[in-house]
Amino acid sequence: MKKLFVLIAAAALILLISGCQKKSTGPVIGYICKNTTDTFAIGYNNAARAKLEELKKDGVIANYFFYDGQSDPVVQISVMDTAVSQGCTYIVFLPAEAAGSAPVLDKAKEKNIPVVVVNSRTTNTDALAAAYVGSDDVQAGEMMANFVLEQIPQGGGFGHIQGPIGNSAQIERGQGIHNIMDKAAAWTMLDEQPGNWLGEIATRFAEDWRTKYGSGLNAIICDNDDMSSAAQNVMNAAGRRDIICIGVDGNPGPLSMIKSGDLKATIYQDGIGQVSKGIDLVVDLINGKSVPKESWVDFVLITKDNVDQYLH
Repeated sequence: MKKLFVLIAAAALILLISGCQKKSTGPVIGYICKNTTDTFAIGYNNAARAKLEELKKDGVIANYFFYDGQSDPVVQISVMDTAVSQGCTYIVFLPAEAAGSAPVLDKAKEKNIPVVVVNSRTTNTDALAAAYVGSDDVQAGEMMANFVLEQIPQGGGFGHIQGPIGNSAQIERGQGIHNIMDKAAAWTMLDEQPGNWLGEIATRFAEDWRTKYGSGLNAIICDNDDMSSAAQNVMNAAGRRDIICIGVDGNPGPLSMIKSGDLKATIYQDGIGQVSKGIDLVVDLINGKSVPKESWVDFVLITKDNVDQYLH
């Protein structure tokens, strides 16, 4: 029995030492992403991993943890608890929803963990975040709407395929679209439905609207590129290349479609630039520097005239 006690005590000591060895000393960044599946998200997530790995290699940070938010605010709140338990001292956060993901910042505030919010806002970003980095989504919506008006000055009917309801990009891009289209007397909104950033959902709406509205459908404005390129493919296959489909992001697939003439335009969002700036601001915070409350990365209209600058 005594020998067994000694063995158990020794094992417990080994586990304790092992746990101490795993505990990082120094700044630890938790990166809570929106998801790991969207084409746009994959690009900036890969850039973030590379940048964080470099910071760790250079000794700027002791460690980092990557958390998949799965486009679900409940998951994001849960992984924030995990980030706290794993000793994260700074958070880079890409919210799934404006209201639903807000408790992540509440939890960070309770633990005095600075958060840099990137790409989209929560309802409490202004009050609780150390900084916000993003692009003006209202501007993106207005840019899409203005392009449609320029391409089809005679007017017509359009559909709007939204991002996930409650996401700040969905809210603000929709606001921008309505800012322009609601004042355009020659245009009528035929339908407006959530596509959740997914091309397969956009495909279903595009097919339904083409059948339902026929020649009365002239444009489909989408909150992202995965949806706009899918909608345009439906129209092209049906011989309706006259229908203008446009979205936001500037992903490689849609850019290639613009190059080939199968898609007219997209609004480029520099997600990699946003995330890189966000991580840079965390480094500034680590070094005791003051950081701007808001940092903006401009959207760019991409057409066949300038697409070569963005194709890699």
